[in-house]
Amino acid sequence: MRRRVTETSGFTLIEVLIVVALLGVLSTVAIPGFMTYQARTRRAEAFLNLQAVARSELSYYAVKGYFYGTGLSYPDPTPYGGLGVIKMTWDAASNSAFSELGWTPEGKVFYSYEANTPSVAGSGCTCNECFTTTAYGDVDANGRISAVMYSHPQDIGGVLLECPARTYPLWAPTRPGTTHSIYDEVAVNRSNDEF
Repeated sequence: MRRRVTETSGFTLIEVLIVVALLGVLSTVAIPGFMTYQARTRRAEAFLNLQAVARSELSYYAVKGYFYGTGLSYPDPTPYGGLGVIKMTWDAASNSAFSELGWTPEGKVFYSYEANTPSVAGSGCTCNECFTTTAYGDVDANGRISAVMYSHPQDIGGVLLECPARTYPLWAPTRPGTTHSIYDEVAVNRSNDEF
């Protein structure tokens, strides 16, 4: 008597479970990396805009003999539910605050911007001729505000005096692993949030 062999096709339960487990492991590795990549991409906006504001400040000083401060940070994130991953419109108040510098961003922004100088009431500045521009945001949506800063100090006989950020009183960022302040370049102040 001859036996008939039947062929079956498909996957066994073990094979399906192995594939699901591999997908789970891959997603736990890939998703956080992708989220960090997205946050860093959004943060690039602050780097470009702060460099432009700093150039505007230095040009303004060359003409007027002092730096210009905005006082508050613009735009106001309150109508958007706070700082986060929703872009904010650069509104009339924002235009008014930065018009003296001749700077405006291109389109909507993730960050709220300020320029702090000794001329701003309650600035906390320890100098007469310095400025700090700051971008506040929560581009990684973790609920903690991060600050990207450009701090231009005043050198008085080898002693550097500076302005803090005004909305959240932060001093110039420091190089990772050191206490050396970062001046005249855009850097992330990692004392509040890090990604």
